[in-house]
Amino acid sequence: MNLQELLERLIWQENELYNLHKLGETFAAYERPEMVEVFQLMAEEELRHRKTLEGMLAGGSLGGTAVLEYMDSLSLEPMLEDARAEPKSLEELIMDAVIREKHAYELYSKLASILDGTLSQLFRMIADEELKHAYRLHLLYEGL
Repeated sequence: MNLQELLERLIWQENELYNLHKLGETFAAYERPEMVEVFQLMAEEELRHRKTLEGMLAGGSLGGTAVLEYMDSLSLEPMLEDARAEPKSLEELIMDAVIREKHAYELYSKLASILDGTLSQLFRMIADEELKHAYRLHLLYEGL
Protein backbone atom coordinates (compact mmCIF):
# COMPACT_ATOMS: atom_id res chain seq x y z
CA MET A 1 0.00 0.00 0.00
CA ASN A 2 1.39 3.39 -0.90
CA LEU A 3 0.71 6.68 0.84
CA GLN A 4 -2.02 7.79 -1.54
CA GLU A 5 -3.84 4.47 -1.09
CA LEU A 6 -3.56 4.82 2.69
CA LEU A 7 -5.08 8.29 2.66
CA GLU A 8 -7.82 7.20 0.25
CA ARG A 9 -8.66 4.26 2.51
CA LEU A 10 -8.69 6.50 5.59
CA ILE A 11 -11.03 8.89 3.80
CA TRP A 12 -13.29 5.96 2.88
CA GLN A 13 -13.28 4.77 6.51
CA GLU A 14 -14.15 8.23 7.81
CA ASN A 15 -16.96 8.48 5.29
CA GLU A 16 -18.27 5.08 6.39
CA LEU A 17 -18.20 6.19 10.04
CA TYR A 18 -20.00 9.40 9.07
CA ASN A 19 -22.70 7.41 7.26
CA LEU A 20 -23.01 5.00 10.18
CA HIS A 21 -23.52 7.85 12.64
CA LYS A 22 -26.07 9.51 10.34
CA LEU A 23 -27.93 6.19 10.17
CA GLY A 24 -27.71 6.00 13.96
CA GLU A 25 -29.24 9.45 14.09
CA THR A 26 -32.16 8.19 11.97
CA PHE A 27 -32.64 5.02 14.05
CA ALA A 28 -32.48 7.07 17.24
CA ALA A 29 -35.03 9.59 15.99
CA TYR A 30 -37.63 6.80 15.92
CA GLU A 31 -36.45 4.56 18.76
CA ARG A 32 -34.45 6.67 21.23
CA PRO A 33 -34.75 10.43 20.55
CA GLU A 34 -32.43 11.22 23.49
CA MET A 35 -29.56 9.67 21.49
CA VAL A 36 -29.96 11.81 18.35
CA GLU A 37 -27.66 14.60 19.50
CA VAL A 38 -24.81 12.20 20.31
CA PHE A 39 -24.96 10.69 16.81
CA GLN A 40 -25.10 14.18 15.27
CA LEU A 41 -21.98 15.27 17.15
CA MET A 42 -20.03 12.16 16.15
CA ALA A 43 -21.11 12.52 12.50
CA GLU A 44 -19.89 16.13 12.45
CA GLU A 45 -16.52 15.08 13.86
CA GLU A 46 -16.15 12.26 11.31
CA LEU A 47 -16.94 14.72 8.53
CA ARG A 48 -14.21 17.04 9.85
CA HIS A 49 -11.76 14.11 9.95
CA ARG A 50 -12.61 13.23 6.35
CA LYS A 51 -12.13 16.81 5.16
CA THR A 52 -8.79 17.02 6.97
CA LEU A 53 -7.60 13.83 5.28
CA GLU A 54 -8.86 15.02 1.90
CA GLY A 55 -6.82 18.18 2.39
CA MET A 56 -3.76 16.08 3.23
CA LEU A 57 -4.28 13.99 0.10
CA ALA A 58 -4.71 17.04 -2.13
CA GLY A 59 -1.80 18.90 -0.57
CA GLY A 60 0.64 16.01 -0.32
CA SER A 61 1.10 16.68 3.42
CA LEU A 62 2.64 13.31 4.17
CA GLY A 63 5.20 13.33 1.39
CA GLY A 64 8.71 12.80 2.74
CA THR A 65 7.53 11.78 6.22
CA ALA A 66 8.39 8.69 8.24
CA VAL A 67 5.16 7.02 7.09
CA LEU A 68 6.77 6.22 3.77
CA GLU A 69 9.65 4.40 5.43
CA TYR A 70 7.40 2.34 7.69
CA MET A 71 4.46 1.72 5.34
CA ASP A 72 5.14 -1.99 4.83
CA SER A 73 5.79 -2.70 8.52
CA LEU A 74 2.81 -0.80 9.95
CA SER A 75 0.44 -3.78 9.74
CA LEU A 76 -2.53 -1.53 9.06
CA GLU A 77 -4.60 -4.06 7.18
CA PRO A 78 -6.69 -5.28 10.13
CA MET A 79 -7.75 -1.70 10.81
CA LEU A 80 -8.49 -0.95 7.16
CA GLU A 81 -10.47 -4.09 6.33
CA ASP A 82 -13.87 -3.01 7.70
CA ALA A 83 -16.49 -3.56 5.01
CA ARG A 84 -19.62 -1.50 4.61
CA ALA A 85 -21.91 -1.90 7.63
CA GLU A 86 -25.55 -2.79 7.10
CA PRO A 87 -27.06 -2.84 10.59
CA LYS A 88 -30.65 -3.92 11.00
CA SER A 89 -31.20 -2.36 14.42
CA LEU A 90 -29.92 0.42 16.64
CA GLU A 91 -28.20 -2.13 18.86
CA GLU A 92 -26.39 -3.72 15.91
CA LEU A 93 -25.42 -0.29 14.58
CA ILE A 94 -23.88 0.72 17.90
CA MET A 95 -21.88 -2.52 18.11
CA ASP A 96 -20.59 -2.09 14.55
CA ALA A 97 -19.69 1.53 15.27
CA VAL A 98 -17.80 0.64 18.47
CA ILE A 99 -15.61 -1.83 16.55
CA ARG A 100 -14.94 0.67 13.76
CA GLU A 101 -14.14 3.46 16.20
CA LYS A 102 -11.69 1.16 18.01
CA HIS A 103 -10.02 0.30 14.71
CA ALA A 104 -9.81 4.00 13.82
CA TYR A 105 -8.32 4.81 17.23
CA GLU A 106 -5.65 2.12 16.85
CA LEU A 107 -4.79 3.22 13.34
CA TYR A 108 -4.48 6.93 14.11
CA SER A 109 -2.53 6.16 17.29
CA LYS A 110 -0.06 4.10 15.27
CA LEU A 111 0.35 6.90 12.73
CA ALA A 112 0.80 9.48 15.52
CA SER A 113 3.53 7.35 17.09
CA ILE A 114 5.70 7.24 13.98
CA LEU A 115 5.26 10.85 12.92
CA ASP A 116 6.44 13.93 14.71
CA GLY A 117 5.51 17.57 14.97
CA THR A 118 2.19 18.84 13.71
CA LEU A 119 1.25 15.65 11.87
CA SER A 120 1.75 13.57 15.00
CA GLN A 121 -0.40 16.00 16.97
CA LEU A 122 -3.08 15.95 14.30
CA PHE A 123 -3.30 12.16 14.21
CA ARG A 124 -3.21 12.03 18.04
CA MET A 125 -6.15 14.48 18.16
CA ILE A 126 -8.13 12.37 15.67
CA ALA A 127 -7.27 9.20 17.62
CA ASP A 128 -8.49 10.80 20.85
CA GLU A 129 -11.76 11.79 19.20
CA GLU A 130 -12.25 8.25 17.88
CA LEU A 131 -11.67 6.90 21.39
CA LYS A 132 -14.26 9.33 22.76
CA HIS A 133 -16.69 8.12 20.11
CA ALA A 134 -16.15 4.51 21.18
CA TYR A 135 -16.77 5.50 24.81
CA ARG A 136 -19.94 7.43 23.94
CA LEU A 137 -21.20 4.49 21.90
CA HIS A 138 -20.46 2.13 24.78
CA LEU A 139 -22.56 4.35 27.06
CA LEU A 140 -25.36 4.40 24.49
CA TYR A 141 -25.24 0.61 24.28
CA GLU A 142 -25.46 0.29 28.06
CA GLY A 143 -28.53 2.56 27.94
CA LEU A 144 -30.42 0.27 25.57
